[in-house]
Amino acid sequence: MKRIAPWSLVLLALGACSDNSPVGTEGDLSTDAASEALATRQNGFVNVTNDDDDGKGSFRWAIGEANADPSIQAIEFRGQSGTVHLSSTVTYTGTQALTISGKDAVIDGAGAGGPAFAATGGADLSIADLTIQNAPAEGIDVEIPAAATGTIRFELSGVTIKDNKGHGVLVNDQVHPETEDGVQPIADGSSASLYVEVTGSSFLGNGYSVSDRDGLRVNEGGEGSLTFVTRLSRSEDNAADGIELDERGAGDVTIDVTGLTLARNGKFDPLDFDDGFDIDEYDDGSLLGTVSATSSIDNYEEGFDFNENNAGDFNVNMSLVNASGNAEEGIDYEEDDDFAGGGDLVTTMSGIVADRNGGDGGLKIREKGAGLLTANVTDVQANSNLVSGISIREDADGTLTANIAKSRTLTNAAHGIDFDENSTGDLVAAVTDAVSSGNTLFGVRADQQLPGTGSLLLTRADLSGNAGGTTTGNNVTVTVAP
Repeated sequence: MKRIAPWSLVLLALGACSDNSPVGTEGDLSTDAASEALATRQNGFVNVTNDDDDGKGSFRWAIGEANADPSIQAIEFRGQSGTVHLSSTVTYTGTQALTISGKDAVIDGAGAGGPAFAATGGADLSIADLTIQNAPAEGIDVEIPAAATGTIRFELSGVTIKDNKGHGVLVNDQVHPETEDGVQPIADGSSASLYVEVTGSSFLGNGYSVSDRDGLRVNEGGEGSLTFVTRLSRSEDNAADGIELDERGAGDVTIDVTGLTLARNGKFDPLDFDDGFDIDEYDDGSLLGTVSATSSIDNYEEGFDFNENNAGDFNVNMSLVNASGNAEEGIDYEEDDDFAGGGDLVTTMSGIVADRNGGDGGLKIREKGAGLLTANVTDVQANSNLVSGISIREDADGTLTANIAKSRTLTNAAHGIDFDENSTGDLVAAVTDAVSSGNTLFGVRADQQLPGTGSLLLTRADLSGNAGGTTTGNNVTVTVAP
């Protein structure tokens, strides 16, 4: 009987175990074998393990797995080190909530023929640490189904959206998003509400194809509301608006904005330059929220262009905001701007810089339809603007109440501070501990139309050196306190 040496038995055993089963650590695997091992579906997720446009382990394959299997709720990039060059749009059609963790991967949509990534199933979608660039249409296009209900969430964290020819990101819940000047927009869309949250993300250089393509556009139609939250993000050098929120139908717009930078947006269409941050709220519903520690500078139209139309109130407060160097107003608040419906405009502003703006001036607050206007403004600097530094105006039925304190309005081309009540309501204005000097017209102007009554209280206000004079009050009683 032939004997087999013990060491030979060991070799045979190892050989038997090695059939399609690598021995050793993951680092010993070949590139293909490692990719195959990682490209698994388990515990509700799949992995992206290579830079291929298609095939197992690719981003397209991972989205396809999620489309086919509702248990897949997460996609994670692992092992992807270069750029994924798409040959067509990757579309998520699933209805389950999906999280995509990009691990700083790059998706290039130059060859996609449309959006780089689209989502059409109405699912919640969260994307983190991913760059999407160069698509001939949108970088990300989220289309809300007509039958959607409830609240749909869309979240970006650590995402860069750059150099896409359409909107950088479009979240669309409107069947007819197009608008015409002076025509009431069509308020069609699903009954779902939208919740959009953006953290530590950038929208850069998008929209250079046709007019009105923004860094980030959110369209909400139908009966739902729109909530927008952003932290420590930026939108710069986009063709149209840096960010635009458009809400139609019954429902509010609520914003919570902190640490946002908007700059040099809106230059593409010289017939219709655009803004840093544009909000349009139409139909029944209010415009509500806060903006803090934010700048919107050197945009080709307004820095902040916030409009509330039809029935509903306007209540957005600002603090620590820089809105300087814009071609039109730095900050423009308008209630019933295009379509009247009634509602009050109430705002508190503090720590505002609005210098060197065009349009109607640095800071403009206007109640155009019926309703009250109440503005409390503290520590505002509005200097060297093309028209007035601060303009607060009420045009229809309703009273204007305004308090300006600890502010500076210097060297503006019209009035430093302008209060204008053009209705049957009253004007109640006060300026305290302020300097309004070197302006082309008056330091403070207060105008009250009859039959309303007007009052202006000046306390420790330096109104020297204005070419038009210190103050003027048309149908207004001016009181100067020590």
